[in-house]
Amino acid sequence: MKKSQRLQIIIDLKAREEKNTLEALGLGQSQKQQLNNLKNYRQDYLNKNASQLEKGLSVLRLIEFKVFLEKMDKAIEGEKQALERLESRVNELRQQWEQAHLKTKNIAKIQSKAKVAEQKVIEKKEQLETDERAARRKILA
Repeated sequence: MKKSQRLQIIIDLKAREEKNTLEALGLGQSQKQQLNNLKNYRQDYLNKNASQLEKGLSVLRLIEFKVFLEKMDKAIEGEKQALERLESRVNELRQQWEQAHLKTKNIAKIQSKAKVAEQKVIEKKEQLETDERAARRKILA
């Protein structure tokens, strides 16, 4: 197996690592969206019940309303904390991706040089064969 072919295997593996890292980075975006959805849901709930709050609610209904809002606030806070942890992880992943990408580019450069060297060897071999045939023809002629 030629050096360039062996390097291609490494390049493919590194490209797969890059892809996996990028997919993990995408998870951060979905986490942000989930937090925004929770915030929007809480605000919609407040907006829908604003008129009832102004008119007045029974004590039981008011307690249920406040308990629900507290649960939403806790869920939002939990999502914020999870997002902060994830953003820290995303930064680590981004650095890993940059390093992996740089390694892949460097290996690709080495592979390109190896292909050029291999091609030169092939061309030199073909030239020698051509010269040998021409020399044999002269000797036979």
